[in-house]
Amino acid sequence: MAASRFDYQRYWTESLARAVACQTISARKRMGAPSDAYICGLLSGIGRLALACVHPQAYADVLAQTSPRTTDLELARVEQQVFDMDHRELGAAMLRDWHLPDPYAHAIETFAASPADDPANSDRVATMLRLLLRVSSSIAQLLLDDAANRPALWSQVEVWAKEVQMSTQEFIATCDQIAREWQDWGKTLAIRTSKVDPFTEIAARAAEAFAARGPEIALAADAPTTPDESDGVPASNPAAIEPLTILAIDDDAVLRRLLLTHLKRTGHNLISAPNGKAGLQAALEHGPHVIITDWMMPEMDGLELVKQIRRIELGKDIHILMLTGREEEDRVVEAFEAGVDDVVTKPFNPRILLSRVSSGERIVRLREQVSTDRRKMEDQVAELAILNRRLNNSSNTDALTQVANRRYGVAELEDQWNKTQSLAVIMLDLDHFKRVNDSFGHDAGDQVLREAAKVLGANVRKSDTVCRMGGEEFMVILPDTTTEEANTVAERLRNALASHVIRHGTFEGHVTASLGIAVRKPDMEHSTALYKAADEAVYVSKQSGRNRVSFAA
Repeated sequence: MAASRFDYQRYWTESLARAVACQTISARKRMGAPSDAYICGLLSGIGRLALACVHPQAYADVLAQTSPRTTDLELARVEQQVFDMDHRELGAAMLRDWHLPDPYAHAIETFAASPADDPANSDRVATMLRLLLRVSSSIAQLLLDDAANRPALWSQVEVWAKEVQMSTQEFIATCDQIAREWQDWGKTLAIRTSKVDPFTEIAARAAEAFAARGPEIALAADAPTTPDESDGVPASNPAAIEPLTILAIDDDAVLRRLLLTHLKRTGHNLISAPNGKAGLQAALEHGPHVIITDWMMPEMDGLELVKQIRRIELGKDIHILMLTGREEEDRVVEAFEAGVDDVVTKPFNPRILLSRVSSGERIVRLREQVSTDRRKMEDQVAELAILNRRLNNSSNTDALTQVANRRYGVAELEDQWNKTQSLAVIMLDLDHFKRVNDSFGHDAGDQVLREAAKVLGANVRKSDTVCRMGGEEFMVILPDTTTEEANTVAERLRNALASHVIRHGTFEGHVTASLGIAVRKPDMEHSTALYKAADEAVYVSKQSGRNRVSFAA
């Protein structure tokens, strides 16, 4: 059973916002691998989800002591009191169990603390991921909060921008990009996102509010809220509890009317039937939550009715109360063995009858809650599967060029090494790439890399794999390939790149590449030897005038 107070919708919305923000800032400021940043952002709250699923009632009690504005550290303190551990420790442990890089776990475990509390001997990657998570968590809160609260939160923009070494204008543009991508991914993954005004407008309203209220605006972000306030995601105000449907069955018309008269006090929907056969038909048509039936009736008695109802799927969750004028022990046992949930003797005491109905209602509501929680958990599992596929793709894909990244390339080369003896590798470097960046800017350089990756992907075979190894360096893995076939592919790639015109801003022209080919040899002990041989052949191509293909010695 899931924690009743745990807001799963907000959890997924916030996780997606943080992941997109981490990835976008990482790519824009070249702070490590954007795929690593995305994974950390997505999994940074996984400990909370785990606690809510494994200890639903206890975690509901934890959440009852907090609000949506409770800080991560305050939540961790309450969790420590209840579980002797908190979501940060659990999340880090889960990542280590999944054999994800240790800097991920360090960052998720410590990012919510003050920068002054960061470990002195912290890994460089962990330090960078902590910074990304801090800023991205603030942006996620900004995206999820009420529109009225955003100007107050925005008062911290200069601090956030400074932390990631951006100007205020650049940070505003970055936030707009994050909001768009967050909403696009929300539509793709069926995760609800909030409508966000352009951040230039939020900044303007913040400036106006600050001018009007002075320092008070800075305190608005810390103002307490009630648990019922919206936190960016529209609140799902629960409707009034729906009444149950109760079916009353008795062959005595007077007793049946009396029974219905008393049941009207409950406020539930009432239907009735004059005997067991008609009662079974009514149950099949209306699917009641509760059945109150007499035992002795013509055509089909109450005991046979109960047995028939319990045989069908519809009847397994119906609460059945039987009325009987006989209190013999064997008769009562027979009724319970047939599937009756409760027995009331006739003539019934109205107060006792209604209390038994009320007890039955609690059981029905509990069953419905269990069913709802089960469906919700199934939905969460389905959403997690979708996000896991997205996470897996992100961890294996270069964010800029959308071809396989270095991590995937190294693993794929090793896999093919173990599968086939006839294996070739092409390494290639784009010629004079630095000149493009220096003369036309990094945006033009990024476009050159993107188009080069598309050209490479369009000119390899289905069995080949194109990977970006870093900077302007690419690798193509060619399984089951001879030397002649590898040369054919390499020349096709060289010609395709040299003839492709790239236009971006003031840049228009061709780029060439220096290529190196290595084919597996018996004296090679590991796949890295094949990779290094191809890399050395690239150097030969560069030394020989560039825009050519060379073979490893």
